[in-house]
Amino acid sequence: MRFLAILGSLLAASTTAASAAQGLPPSSVPVGSAAQMEEKRLQDANNQSVQDAVHGRYLDASFGLLAHLGIASAADIKDPDVFDQWAQVMSCMTSTPTFNPVKSADFHVPAEQIADLRAAKGVSAIPEIVRRARRTSIVILDENHLDPRGRAFGLEVARALRPLGYTVLAVEALKRDTDDTASRAKMEKLSAEKYPRRSSGYYLDDPIFADFLRQSLALGYRPVSYEMIRTDYAGLAENAQGQREQDQADNIVRRALKQYPDAKLLIYAGEHHAAERPIAAEGGKVVMMAERLKRATGIDPLTIDQAGLSSIPMNRPDADLYALAEPKARAGSVVLMRHGKPLTVGLLAGSVDLQVVHPRTTSVAGRPDWLAAMGRKPVAVPQSLLPTSGTRLVQAFLASEAEDAIPVDQIIVTAGQKPAVLMLPSAAVRYAIQERGAQ
Repeated sequence: MRFLAILGSLLAASTTAASAAQGLPPSSVPVGSAAQMEEKRLQDANNQSVQDAVHGRYLDASFGLLAHLGIASAADIKDPDVFDQWAQVMSCMTSTPTFNPVKSADFHVPAEQIADLRAAKGVSAIPEIVRRARRTSIVILDENHLDPRGRAFGLEVARALRPLGYTVLAVEALKRDTDDTASRAKMEKLSAEKYPRRSSGYYLDDPIFADFLRQSLALGYRPVSYEMIRTDYAGLAENAQGQREQDQADNIVRRALKQYPDAKLLIYAGEHHAAERPIAAEGGKVVMMAERLKRATGIDPLTIDQAGLSSIPMNRPDADLYALAEPKARAGSVVLMRHGKPLTVGLLAGSVDLQVVHPRTTSVAGRPDWLAAMGRKPVAVPQSLLPTSGTRLVQAFLASEAEDAIPVDQIIVTAGQKPAVLMLPSAAVRYAIQERGAQ
């Protein structure tokens, strides 16, 4: 598992730093060799895709990545992290995750976990989360970075916790700063404007993620950025992940708990960081952010995993856990129970309090059914925006937001094919299109 893949938003200038930022290992082959030249070509293409995504050039970041690699389709991508980059951008344009065929199994699931999973029952997730959130003042919800469905569920959780007095939303994906004062100023600006911009954070380029944050701000949540930016993580070798976890916990203590001492806190993080027990990483076991935060504060957080039982797990087990769990979620998102107690399996087994299973996504007019729960309604793409040839990206932005805002929705449209609908809120929107190579 390449734990530092999330550091893609660092966008380091050097080839070695840039490769570490995207989870691509620094070169270990002789300088100037054909293998190193190919590795550099791969890194350069991947980093260009990251740059395009950061600047909102979605088509360039996806189809352009294929062009940089000199291949015709994503099926020809051989590196799993590069495929993840391509898939992530595609999910931003379709709201649909893409299975990564290049990945192999990361870990073995014991037979007893499989048996427990088969026998487990599903309990409606939101009521159970609310019941348990009353007992603490910190809730940590993780996500699969490749699956927008989890971000829509993050909004469900934020809505449900707000009446309980949860008022601070700490988000790993928000733009990072080493300086607390600079970070606070950016968060105050975000609170005042009540919507993210392209500069707000890399994963926020997903319209679903951006709207999760937008609607949470409208509910009254105060945003906190807690990810650290360091230039020396790669040089820390096996201690890099542990230092990153400590930096995150320290920032949450200073920027959230000390700044808002009476507030209840919802933390939205990547998958591993929610673990309350050490989990395996390069170089041995790593104590993750949730456990470090628990030690620092004496507060036992409610930790919720929705990545391990995703239909396309980031960290792939050697068994299809979602296929076993999904039948228990036919009526809606559930948490798993066995013998009246929460059941957790896979990578985070025994390390989190609850594990969520989402229903299998179905398509309604070409779009995921769960988008309606975000307050969206289907709207046909204006006829004037449909291409007469080729493929384009049709984007809808809230009319009240600036030019560098994140679209509230967007879809890929191809000439001669029936377009899917846009899923839009009731507010006024403005439209834009992107063509390949447009600036």
